[in-house]
Amino acid sequence: MIDLHLHILPGIDDGSSSLEESVRMAKRLSELGFKGAFCTSHYIADSPQAADNQTKNRLREKLQAELDKAGIKLKLLPGNEIYIDPKMVDFLTTKKATCLGGDFNTRKKNQHVLFELPFYAEVSYLRDIIFELKAKGLVPVLAHPERYLFIQKNKEAVFELKKLGVKLQSNYGSIVGQYGGKAKKIMKFLLKNRLVSYLGTDIHRAEGSLFLKFEKAEKKIIKLIGETEYRKIIERGDELAKPFLNN
Repeated sequence: MIDLHLHILPGIDDGSSSLEESVRMAKRLSELGFKGAFCTSHYIADSPQAADNQTKNRLREKLQAELDKAGIKLKLLPGNEIYIDPKMVDFLTTKKATCLGGDFNTRKKNQHVLFELPFYAEVSYLRDIIFELKAKGLVPVLAHPERYLFIQKNKEAVFELKKLGVKLQSNYGSIVGQYGGKAKKIMKFLLKNRLVSYLGTDIHRAEGSLFLKFEKAEKKIIKLIGETEYRKIIERGDELAKPFLNN
């Protein structure tokens, strides 16, 4: 099982604050059954949360060495959660921001890009960014769609996003009400309509409440869509990570 969305790299966004905390996070994820995780630190241009790929890789390798030394079986993979920006594609091609699995590479097909939107405002250039990503051969993956106000107001908007080729990554915490009733309602809608491509924890801290609610979240998802459909979502994450697990 792979975590598609995790803020585990220390000191570069609003996630883990130290190497020690990151190790504790990894241990708890491993105990929940995760074998690997994409390290999707925030990339927000012109902000303190804009570490370049070299910095992220250095931190990830240092943390991986600590996990290996401690016997924690969790493989850390490159990634980012990129805050949408008119220059988003440039951030990827200039190696400031990271695709899921590593740097943008013109020779690789179907590299996935995890991105997020403002929670309370619509983005006028969203379609343009989606088309730009696809023109570069990239697959856009929208983080936690259930949390955005424009989708909560008009859930049919997700069908348009799917038509445009956007994959949807929902958070486990949404189904147990971590982000409120509206997000929970939308996640149920997404699951029932088989619109969720991937799942992630989006955990930021070692004491994150989802660690205690994860099994409950899994049970709720399975009750809603069945074990078979849940396994399909998990397997899509496994397939996405597979090329990078032995690197």
